[in-house]
Amino acid sequence: MNQFAILSTLRALGTATRSGTPLDTTVVQPWLDKHLPNLVTKAQALRDGATWSEVGALLEAAVQAAQELKPVLAGTARAAFVLAVVQALVREFAPPSAQWLRLLLDSPFAAFLIEMAFKRLFPSG
Repeated sequence: MNQFAILSTLRALGTATRSGTPLDTTVVQPWLDKHLPNLVTKAQALRDGATWSEVGALLEAAVQAAQELKPVLAGTARAAFVLAVVQALVREFAPPSAQWLRLLLDSPFAAFLIEMAFKRLFPSG
């Protein structure tokens, strides 16, 4: 997985941090270094057809990892960050037969799934 591609995607979001400054590589790069290997492993499991449990495991891992960014990113910005990472991983690793997953992740429903995952995993915020 090309870290540069994900880094570029995340920077292109134009997400503002809690301090109002744009999200930059000084925040994203250490996060990627720490969490991307696990996320890639979860995404590679999609290669055999992308079951709901595999998709759920990837989403949950991404949400758990993104929780570390809570001091930097708030609410919907954090969900957009997770969605961008998951979309990049799915584009890279999901087979053509998993077109349904790409369509799902490109829909507004994906943001709701991610928000629900945050609320389920971190009910206190």
